Amino acid sequence: MDSPTPQDAFLRTLLRLILAAALLTAPLFLFGEGFEAKYVGRVALSNGACAVLCLGLLGLVRRGKGSMAGSLLVWGLALLVGSLAWGNGEPAHVNVINFVLVTLLASVLGSRREVLLLGALSALEMGVIAWQRPLMPPGKDLAEARFESLVQILPTFLVVVAILWLRAGMAESRAGGGSGAAGADPRP
Repeated sequence: MDSPTPQDAFLRTLLRLILAAALLTAPLFLFGEGFEAKYVGRVALSNGACAVLCLGLLGLVRRGKGSMAGSLLVWGLALLVGSLAWGNGEPAHVNVINFVLVTLLASVLGSRREVLLLGALSALEMGVIAWQRPLMPPGKDLAEARFESLVQILPTFLVVVAILWLRAGMAESRAGGGSGAAGADPRP
């Protein structure tokens, strides 16, 4: 095989970083959850799925399929983050940073269309979760708590999506209007 492209080298570094994060944070999550049995399986499954995804994608990059690996990373993590956020029973506020991370990765590895689609799907899921499970401080009315939960997370997240979408457009135009996937210059 030829020497790796700078984009493939960058993607391999990202995959190794995410793999290390999945492996190193698992014990922290377990400690933070007090080693309760119901969380052990969830942490093992989610962090294990992330690790297996990264290992498989490292193999794809090695075979010269960096663009495909970048898209699979973004959408695989989006699926993982979305399913965890949906099933963990926590307010949407707890999960916002995970949606931001995946949207950021989409802006670096994907096209403008992917950033916009992922941002819209993430905002929709966070909105539904915030509506169903709003933060409920004592004495707060349910309707007020729902509205407050929505306005605390969605406007800022949507501004982040817009910035990343604009940035992805700049990178695509510099790269000659290509797909933007792993081939775009990652610098603004």
